[in-house]
Amino acid sequence: MYCAGHLIPVQADEVESAEMTDTLTHTIGSAGRLAVFSRAQLEELDAAALAVLADVGVSMPSARAREALAAQGAAVDGARVRLSPELVRRLVALAPAAITLGARAAAPLVTGQRSLLTTDGCCVEIYDLETGEKRGTTAEDVATIARVVDAMPEVDFCWPAVSAQDRPVEVRGLHELYLAIANTGKHVQTVTVVEPDLAEVAVAMARVVAGNEEKLRAEPPVSALLGTVTPLGNDAGTLEAGLVFAEAGVPIGFVTMPMGGSTTPITMAGSLVVGIAEALSAVCVIQAAFPGAAVFICFIPSVMDLKTGDFTGGAPEDTIMAAAVGDVGQYYGLPTQCGVNSSGAKLPCWQSALDDATTSYLSLACGVDMLTGVGMVSGGRIFSYEEMALAADTLSQARAIAHGIDLSSLGGSAGGAPAPAAGAALVDDQPYRHWAGGGKPTALDLAHERVARIVAGHRPPALDAALDAELRRLARVV
Repeated sequence: MYCAGHLIPVQADEVESAEMTDTLTHTIGSAGRLAVFSRAQLEELDAAALAVLADVGVSMPSARAREALAAQGAAVDGARVRLSPELVRRLVALAPAAITLGARAAAPLVTGQRSLLTTDGCCVEIYDLETGEKRGTTAEDVATIARVVDAMPEVDFCWPAVSAQDRPVEVRGLHELYLAIANTGKHVQTVTVVEPDLAEVAVAMARVVAGNEEKLRAEPPVSALLGTVTPLGNDAGTLEAGLVFAEAGVPIGFVTMPMGGSTTPITMAGSLVVGIAEALSAVCVIQAAFPGAAVFICFIPSVMDLKTGDFTGGAPEDTIMAAAVGDVGQYYGLPTQCGVNSSGAKLPCWQSALDDATTSYLSLACGVDMLTGVGMVSGGRIFSYEEMALAADTLSQARAIAHGIDLSSLGGSAGGAPAPAAGAALVDDQPYRHWAGGGKPTALDLAHERVARIVAGHRPPALDAALDAELRRLARVV
């Protein structure tokens, strides 16, 4: 398998060429985007990934996906599909360089203008906001977190952040989608609708929210993230769900989660080659069936803990490999997403703050379009409201730094682009005597108070009664 040199951050102007697409407008101040890889290193990764797709191939257990690729010239042998470099380049070039994320009651977002922040959908446990005790997650938690997302200007769109474990498994993803739509006016990205029949329902729900077919395609209020099966595999239902979403104009992403030493080679370069190959093959499936469909690629890579065989989260290797998707997306002209936060720390603490800072700052600096993971600890297993507020504050500071210095004010006058939106800062810079007189609140205290105020007082844009009834009917919410 492939092994390259060290991963050394370089300035973006070192990797530009006439062949490289320019899909990003968001930069760090006036200096441009930070790059993890040089142009030569990207070409090495590209050559290795394309060699994997041509020689080894990928597993495509969906007949519909295989047929779409075969019609474009792919070699099909049972479930295995091999794609030539020329075919991969031709199909990937059909994908748009930016996607629009509409919303029920908010302005649409367009990727490439700045890094967008969202929650995550992995947690099955939560630290209760009132008691602080760890417990299993419920539908009420899905709704409450969506309301907090709605109130936080730092968080741009909403993943149903936890699992509604008190809802029937066969429709749980639809219930989570409904609960998110009902409790935020922002864009919603589903990560648990992964079967074609459920995708059909999710599309119907998105169409109802949008109002009509034309608006659904122009400003889709819902998008979907689907997963590959590492190494070099896919799930039949997931592929077919992706085709359902793509046909309707709903943006879809494919997340690759290579784990070095477990599902991929232990080197970071080897893991990235596998991840790139998986992501490109998924994009090729969608473009073969529906040329020009809105797609993005997502990297959440890790290295196996060699002591336990487990995924922990927050390791430096995870951080730099995830941020490297900014380079990969720039190289292929694709919108990008990666995981941030999701510390291995079991509670919000120094360790989670370190992970929040390194993942958020680096991924933003590298120009990743969508950053997902705010609110998670224990390697993505437990949701914490306090961590959500602290991570959002970290991202706000990163955005302020990335905003740079406006030189149009050299003459002393104000001007330039407005600063990024942010809520009340949790940084306590008051004099010591005031802090001590106020009970010596910690950062966790301030984070808890901010979320508690939102939960107690914030109400999202109301759903029209008829719209609510139709969404409930579609999602089979009793």
